[in-house]
Amino acid sequence: MAWLRNNVPQPDTGFTVGDVNYPATWIKNAPQSEREKLNITLAAEPAPHDQRFSWGWKDGKEDWLDLATLKKTWTEKQTIRAHASLKNNDWLVIRKQEDGTAIPTVWSEYRTAIRLACNNRQVEINAAPTAESLKALIVSSDTLTQNKKNSDGEDIEHKDAFGKSYDPKQYEQEIVPNNDNLDGKYPWPNEPTS
Repeated sequence: MAWLRNNVPQPDTGFTVGDVNYPATWIKNAPQSEREKLNITLAAEPAPHDQRFSWGWKDGKEDWLDLATLKKTWTEKQTIRAHASLKNNDWLVIRKQEDGTAIPTVWSEYRTAIRLACNNRQVEINAAPTAESLKALIVSSDTLTQNKKNSDGEDIEHKDAFGKSYDPKQYEQEIVPNNDNLDGKYPWPNEPTS
């Protein structure tokens, strides 16, 4: 348990307020009413950390992994994903080399889109200025819910069956790609069905 006194970390190892010395474990063992007199509160537990991006919490701040290492790891993950998508249809390329059979356009376009998505994703990853921003790029939602806009850029109001406004007003919603997220900005293309 972590404690705060006047919103400043207060270890329970003994402390002095004015002329009064409080022994170790006093905070833990004191009644709530006594702690309140000294403005001592229980500190909020830190949010869980994502081990892919940080070591955990240190002195109230997230202890991020080395940015260069994170970039290397996440760009390699993009390459692995691209290779996995391409290897299932490599036989089309081999067949073209061996007997000249053309690669169907949908498959050629798909393979190009995979390579482009991989490259764009790696560029975004390498452009991340901090480990925190890299984490946001990768783990944030790939879509956002927002108010629908009319042609003038104004929110479209949602009205009841009689055309009356709700109180408070409600607005039509739409789901859009999150361009601050890697999957929203550069989604992996779907494999052709034919």
